[in-house]
Amino acid sequence: MKYITVLDFEDGKVYQYENLEHLKDGWNMDENDDSDVIEWYLDSLGHKLSNIEWMVHENNKIITN
Repeated sequence: MKYITVLDFEDGKVYQYENLEHLKDGWNMDENDDSDVIEWYLDSLGHKLSNIEWMVHENNKIITN
């Protein structure tokens, strides 16, 4: 399972989204192939693409220290 973590500079929060197989046009589990789909999804959630950084990864643990 892969995750997308978003650092949103606008509200100062970190968001994490799970396996997105339900997305329009699919989710190939390959960031290079899916970047347009991922950005469309993040935009649809209200994230402003100019104010975020995002990454795809397999471990959902967030390190807080």
